[in-house]
Amino acid sequence: MTGKRSEKDQGATENNQSAVGSPIQNQPLTSDKEAIKNRLVSPLGEAGVLTENEDFRIEYYSPNLFQVVIKVVYVAEAKNKAINWFRKQGFSEKDICSLPVTFSLTPEVDQKLKGSGFIYSALPDFCR
Repeated sequence: MTGKRSEKDQGATENNQSAVGSPIQNQPLTSDKEAIKNRLVSPLGEAGVLTENEDFRIEYYSPNLFQVVIKVVYVAEAKNKAINWFRKQGFSEKDICSLPVTFSLTPEVDQKLKGSGFIYSALPDFCR
């Protein structure tokens, strides 16, 4: 993969402009989803890294924040990969919004995208 933004990423720029700063709709998790969350985070204590690869790092901060740090300039693709990680753990879109899961960029990626017109949402697209 190259450092160029895909059409999908560029489309995400246009589609997410209104999402910046949107509030998280935090609904309680069902007991089975709470159990999945607890299984994932209990080894970490108050904070830690759940998983990391070349595209993203998923961090947990007690009591209820899952921060996905995007490490590449193809932001939309990396966000989708991170969301799929949560789905593979057993979470639905509603659950992902309720955890909550938020996104940020590494300083290096932020710097590379500065001036490009790229605007990203700190939330998954379906959490608006």
